[in-house]
Amino acid sequence: MTRHQLLVTSARLRQFALALPTLALCVVAGCVVPAYAPPAPARTATAPGQTSQEVVLSGGEGTEVLAEGAAALTAGGADIARDHALKDALRKAVEQGVGTFVSSESRVQNFQLLSDRIYSQASGYVSSYRVISEGQEGGLYRVVVRARVKLERIEDDLSAIGILVAEQGRPRIMVVVKELDNLTDILVDDRMMSQEMIETMLVDAFQSKGFPVVDAATVRKNLEKEQLKKILEGDLATAQLIGMKTGAEIVVAGTAQRLSVRKNVPYSSGTAEFFKVRMSVRAVNVATAEIVAASALTRELPFSADNARKEAADSAGAELISKILKGWKKRANVTQIAASNADFARSQKLKAEILAKVRGVTSVIQRDLVGSTALLEVVSETSSQEVLDDLTTRGLAIEFTVHGLAGNRIEIVFGN
Repeated sequence: MTRHQLLVTSARLRQFALALPTLALCVVAGCVVPAYAPPAPARTATAPGQTSQEVVLSGGEGTEVLAEGAAALTAGGADIARDHALKDALRKAVEQGVGTFVSSESRVQNFQLLSDRIYSQASGYVSSYRVISEGQEGGLYRVVVRARVKLERIEDDLSAIGILVAEQGRPRIMVVVKELDNLTDILVDDRMMSQEMIETMLVDAFQSKGFPVVDAATVRKNLEKEQLKKILEGDLATAQLIGMKTGAEIVVAGTAQRLSVRKNVPYSSGTAEFFKVRMSVRAVNVATAEIVAASALTRELPFSADNARKEAADSAGAELISKILKGWKKRANVTQIAASNADFARSQKLKAEILAKVRGVTSVIQRDLVGSTALLEVVSETSSQEVLDDLTTRGLAIEFTVHGLAGNRIEIVFGN
């Protein structure tokens, strides 16, 4: 035996001698020394009450929502079921995001469209997520996640497929935006009475998001030069009047100014003509004559005045549309009821019947009673079309005939 082997053997004997008292005590007490087992592999499942690390899908900020997904355990194993449950949880998170913009009734009516265009690509609307808890339960694998959902992208896509606009009864837009040389002294000529290029570009921006737009011929037929001048100067009452005459619910009005200057071209020794377009536009609610959205911006591009116009029109249109949609979420709907053959007693009875029998109504205000014409405003959580449906199907105890619905305005005639 070599010197090295002797040293190793001696060391092992010393370790055994030191362990003898402990072993003896264990034998007396009747304990069992456990056999060696290798360390267990790390689990991928997160224990209840714990949170996994954040998984980044597309980055960026988002609104946090809590969602649970589930999938059946199949022959594929728990890992396959977990993948399906996680996908289901992310879809549920996106469904919650859609629910912040769209009513449950609209979600049911548009389920297939939402499934094809939104839910099927749920991970694209989730910037990141954390698994809060997961595990098997009966024949299911369940996963609970805290996900960051990009609500702005959901809003844009809901607008793009027309669901947000449809939910509001597809209000019609009238566009009156003129390009002026002098913003302080507005002069209206014959050329300005026809639709201009900047207006056409704004119309395209609204139509691309599903808004119906009053055609140029109808605007021209109902608009006089003096009225156009007042609208461009910011007269809301005139914008409201023309909106009513054309059947519009929202009037987009404003001005644009185009300037040009020669400037050095970046990364070049030459110069080019740069075109700058300044736009100031506002969206007016025809029912209330209130400004529901506004945009003031400047866009500058080289070489092409038309490209500068389009950039300004697209940017202003996008800003107005976003603000209009956000305003719809925050505000109650206002429906005007213009009643002919009216008197005080009939208008008061109609008011009481609406409050008692029409769904979603929070208040009814009598604005005018002039001669035999009354004007009531119905503030509700429902659209004007839904208010009209209830007026005609809920058995109101007052006789009247509906003569028409134009946007947020219902016209009726009381019976004798």
